[in-house]
Amino acid sequence: MNLPTHITFGALVGALFFGRWDIILLVAIGSVLPDMDREYGFFSKDYFRDHQLHRALYHNFVFIGIVFLINPYLALGAFCHALLDGINTAKDRGVEWLYPFSRLVKKARYDHDGKKIAFDIKTRVYMYQNDPVELTRKTAEDMKLFTLRPWRRIYGPFYSGGILDIGIFVGSTALILFLALLSVFGVRTFIDFYQPQFSFNFIGPLSIGVLGISLVLGVGETKRYREAKKASRTPPMLWKLSFFLSNFLIAFGAGLGGYLNPGSSKQSSLLGGRNLGGIFDCLHCA
Repeated sequence: MNLPTHITFGALVGALFFGRWDIILLVAIGSVLPDMDREYGFFSKDYFRDHQLHRALYHNFVFIGIVFLINPYLALGAFCHALLDGINTAKDRGVEWLYPFSRLVKKARYDHDGKKIAFDIKTRVYMYQNDPVELTRKTAEDMKLFTLRPWRRIYGPFYSGGILDIGIFVGSTALILFLALLSVFGVRTFIDFYQPQFSFNFIGPLSIGVLGISLVLGVGETKRYREAKKASRTPPMLWKLSFFLSNFLIAFGAGLGGYLNPGSSKQSSLLGGRNLGGIFDCLHCA
């Protein structure tokens, strides 16, 4: 799925279930986080491709759980992102939900032709079968050279760049605008634009975190396209520094939010939507 589709779908989920602009914003931002597992930072192209980190490193339940400890609404956005990616075909590599635990499983019970593989007495945990060769050969460019490995990824029936992707983006945007118009004209309040008020305790840490995320994605994509036709190499120091700085900003924004609003994470309510959970939840303190 394209990034605008993830953002609009996350915003729609926030609008439908919570109806507050601040929560909608956090869910939308959370829906960006998983795509930071591309070949950015310290990863060379060969290392990245050999280990198949995209749709694995940050597209999994462990990462979503860690984000939940920081902020449940960011975690909801990250889950929505992985969920959409999980309904894509093998062409777009699907999602490795159980990473990193799935990497501990080295063998499968059946090969890619469906034939039984002899048990290895030293191997106690198996995947059901190996990754299908023909599916792998139809996938993204860096995965076409088939390497025998257990089938760890979850695939769906839909192309990421096809009608579904466009439909989700257009449909989510249209529904958000419709709910917003009904709310603004007083027909029914689906989105509360007026409460709570802006405060530095919310906007400050959030802005720093967004800046860090933007640097990861912006600088990372620039590096990816510039290095695409070059031989694989360790990223130059400038790219490493930018990657370190961007991650520092994300961590600093989270830490600042916690410092400005001590104890706010204990007061969060994900299901009720009454408070802006996690360390970014500070509007009730304004």
